[in-house]
Amino acid sequence: MNSRARTPDTVSALADERIPFPHTDRPTPCQDDPALFAFEEVADRTQRTKTIARAKLACSGCPIVQGCLKWALANPSLTRTGVWAATTPGKRGALRQGLVQRFGDDWVGVVAAQDRRREQRQTARIVPPTVREQMLARLELELIPTRPQPYEPWREPLTPQRRAYNLRLLELALADKAPSNGRRRPPTPRSAP
Repeated sequence: MNSRARTPDTVSALADERIPFPHTDRPTPCQDDPALFAFEEVADRTQRTKTIARAKLACSGCPIVQGCLKWALANPSLTRTGVWAATTPGKRGALRQGLVQRFGDDWVGVVAAQDRRREQRQTARIVPPTVREQMLARLELELIPTRPQPYEPWREPLTPQRRAYNLRLLELALADKAPSNGRRRPPTPRSAP
């Protein structure tokens, strides 16, 4: 019996609870046409290949395909037949073997723990800061001494004092007496005519 045709209570009683079946508000292709995903019932070999291709194409647009694949891999007794998350039974078996090699015999527990940690990180990002956290952040900003703005002469207005200083500096440079690093430059010898 295809597990898509079973009642949800029966499926949930037999399923591994560590990885829940994904849900969405939108109807999925497998809910609309479950017969499309049961390719074993098709007798003709070419029709079977076409049915598998149509089922995989339908899965490609499903919003819960990743969760469906995890669930199908975690519940081999419920997904012995049919296309689940664009995979056939043979492909799912190969994927399970790869997961056992990578994570060990309890790979379902490892994947479920990774999902819980990922969900906790996402929840932590979504939860807005509490009023107390907002007040502490505001106080911290108030207690941090502000730094003066860096001096950028090209952005500040030219004052009469600054203009006089700039003119004096220019006169000294033209007279070859401009100070460098706070020192006066030695006079350069001039050649006689």
